[in-house]
Amino acid sequence: MKKTLLLVTILLVLTTVLTAQSSFKNLAGSANEMDSMRVPDSSTLGIKSKAAMLPIRFKDGKAAFDIPVETTENLRLTLLAPNSAGWEITTSNGVNKDINLRNNPEFVERRDGEIGMDGVKFPAEVFSFNYVKNGNWRVEISAGKDANLRDSGTVGYLVVSNDSPYQLYSYIDTHQTLVGRSIGVFTRVFDNAAGTNSAIEGEIRSIEGEIRTPNSTTQKLNFNGNSNGLFGGSFVPRETGQYLIQITVRGVSPKGEEFIRTSEQLVQVLGDNAQFGRGAVSNLIDSERLQVNIPVSGLREGRKVIAYGEIWARNSSGEKSPVAWISGMSVAEEKGRNVELPLVLDGRWLSLSNAKEGFELRNVRIQDPDYFVTIATANKIPLAIPAIPENARNFNGEITNEMRTGKRPTEPIENAVGGKLMLVHGYCSGDVWGSVQGQFSNSIKFSDLNQNRSHDQFANLIRNFGASYPSFGIVAHSQGGAASLHLYTYYWSGLDYATGGSRFIQTVGTPYQGTALAGNLAALGSVFGAGCGTNYDLTYSGSASWLAGIPSWARAKVHYSTTSFKDVWYRYDYCNIATDLFLNDPDDGVVERDYAQLPGANNRGHKTGWCHTSGMRDPAQTSDSSRNADMNANAAR
Repeated sequence: MKKTLLLVTILLVLTTVLTAQSSFKNLAGSANEMDSMRVPDSSTLGIKSKAAMLPIRFKDGKAAFDIPVETTENLRLTLLAPNSAGWEITTSNGVNKDINLRNNPEFVERRDGEIGMDGVKFPAEVFSFNYVKNGNWRVEISAGKDANLRDSGTVGYLVVSNDSPYQLYSYIDTHQTLVGRSIGVFTRVFDNAAGTNSAIEGEIRSIEGEIRTPNSTTQKLNFNGNSNGLFGGSFVPRETGQYLIQITVRGVSPKGEEFIRTSEQLVQVLGDNAQFGRGAVSNLIDSERLQVNIPVSGLREGRKVIAYGEIWARNSSGEKSPVAWISGMSVAEEKGRNVELPLVLDGRWLSLSNAKEGFELRNVRIQDPDYFVTIATANKIPLAIPAIPENARNFNGEITNEMRTGKRPTEPIENAVGGKLMLVHGYCSGDVWGSVQGQFSNSIKFSDLNQNRSHDQFANLIRNFGASYPSFGIVAHSQGGAASLHLYTYYWSGLDYATGGSRFIQTVGTPYQGTALAGNLAALGSVFGAGCGTNYDLTYSGSASWLAGIPSWARAKVHYSTTSFKDVWYRYDYCNIATDLFLNDPDDGVVERDYAQLPGANNRGHKTGWCHTSGMRDPAQTSDSSRNADMNANAAR
């Protein structure tokens, strides 16, 4: 009986693996695409901060802040704290003393707002100032009669922002954020007009770092100076999960004005400890394809990863030259003491380059499919290829879709309802398409409301929802656009069978390159409650690591639009007054236009007067009937 149960278990595991692998696309591309498929240098993926987000920690029921204000142009103090209605907030500067921020309309304009993205929103209280001067300000917050806050940890944040050109640029130095591996953290102050690589000529007086670990404890991070105004520190994570790093910098500008800035960096740490073996082997699958088996130690059987490698071989001159890159989802299969990661190589790539010997894999990497953290890398791995498949030897030189994606599965479901246009929402979202679904003909609405999904999880939910239809095109909002592109890149689905229109995937407001709010929301989640939780895929670093695996042929299927607030001369403009503290204009209240770009895709243009979601100053971008009509008319289904 035990043997029978064991056999059934083994068969179920094998069936699950084979079923998963049959849904994977076998990604490949030419040698001239290799540069774009490599993960970018982490120093280019930093966070730019123009504000200071100061933690509120009461002692004897009070908290006090000494804040240098170098300019009062669009000066704002923003209180981000739950249950703060009973607190008293006052400020003093060289001219005005003990200004009650809630009861002094001559100097202070108070507004209620929200900070967040899509369905994750926290209340904000924003104070703007008139007739005040720059210099050293003191802000005092009293908890009043709330005895629970006599002495406390962080119970909220006070955010200081203005229109100063001096910003903070911070980044981590590795994509391999793994338990036991050192992670470097670097920062510099720069003039926004000069760019992030040029430090200001002023003086940095202090840099403090604090790390919040996954178990909510905190530890200090010490910094040392470096050339060109760059300061760095490092830490070694000891547990898996999300770490929040906050850096606080105080300094003096070139004009002699004191300033303060902070940045909030979210880091996802995994527990994998994998290493590549010494040599990869291949075997024939059929008359055109080979299976490349990459040996890995320290990776458990059944672990799904994204694998990538470049095929290099000796050319007619005897020099090593690039042949093609291969990639895709791969499930680890046990081979002796180690495991192997299978990838498929179409033999026509070998014929195209006339490669015959001296094969090797270069720039090999494996990434987690949910967080895109790099698990292991190798510069070179020898690759044994016994022979070029028979039917690939007489290749005519025309690169086909089958060479780029692998063999397409059998035709979609027979006798099913015809193709549909699928409307997809975003991260932790409400029903953003519900009121306008009538503007899209023959449409269906994907609904996974108020949830936090990785791109990969999100993509598979879309795939499963569309499995009842022979084909579908997609119109998506926010993260739904990234998840749809992820689906089209890595998995076979009804999206591959869409016809009748020129646009497979259409998106609006998608943070293809991330949003600065991801780190700030991680900090706020600790005081307001996690809500949907943080999403590492939406950070700058997580988005860049994901984008490195998206080839040009997949990007070319995307048509995307961006929006921002309507800008008029007679007022200060924004989509969301609270999120505007952390975003560089133009933005839609969640996504900056610069970070909503998808290189290699079809940019359908930028429109002002439309914000990310409802409840902002301008209407929600999904309610633009003109854009919706255009997307409906051109959508494949």
